[in-house]
Amino acid sequence: MNRNITKYAIAALVMTAPFSAGATAIYQTFGTLPVTFGGSGIPNNAVAASSVFVDGNTNITLGLTAHGRYSNPAVTNNGAGLFYAGTGSNCGVATDPVGCPSANQGALWNFGFFFGVSGPGADLYDYDFKLYYDFNPGTNTPVGSLGVIDINNSIIGLGGNPSTMTVAQGSENLLFNYLSVPVASVITPPGGVFNPNALGQYSFYLTATTKTAFPFTVGTVGIDVQVVPVPAAAWLFGSGLLGLIGIARRKAT
Repeated sequence: MNRNITKYAIAALVMTAPFSAGATAIYQTFGTLPVTFGGSGIPNNAVAASSVFVDGNTNITLGLTAHGRYSNPAVTNNGAGLFYAGTGSNCGVATDPVGCPSANQGALWNFGFFFGVSGPGADLYDYDFKLYYDFNPGTNTPVGSLGVIDINNSIIGLGGNPSTMTVAQGSENLLFNYLSVPVASVITPPGGVFNPNALGQYSFYLTATTKTAFPFTVGTVGIDVQVVPVPAAAWLFGSGLLGLIGIARRKAT
């Protein structure tokens, strides 16, 4: 069987699912992806990833994850693209001697993304890469209601040159103000306002699309983050206390 045809078939399959059915986790692998996400100490052992070989020359890798922000408790997951995080916002540190200005506030969790290309002469500018993000805590948010960041135009707007780059990565927080501000050809915010205290499900997608007369998407990856209530004491002591609670419950049953 032709490997390239198989890869294109997989890409077509993962593309149609989220954009026709709404929020769902979409990936080829879920586990460790040996990359960074825009900062030190960010875990890379629970990453939804898709990889596709294009034009017999270029390999495109897309990766998404979610993690606790700074010293907040670790975000957990079900091993299949669904992450669990808690409600609330803070500056991400146990104490802040000058208070916690609103500009430094963030939800207790971040989402991390990775775009990468490899192959002779390959660079990011060869394809259109987009990051989709969600402010609506309802399930199955339509893709047309998600916010969109054009990665290459974002790089150019920040003074970079995607034609000399093979990797773009970062860790973002839905409470960051710039994700709510439209920037022509760069950021299209989603409808509504993100509420870090709202319970619900948030969807994220990455896509890679050809720059051709008839563009088509060759790669997609998607995850969901389920925001759930967590007792204040559990957040203070982190996942260790949650484990003790689970053990106590099992002994009682």
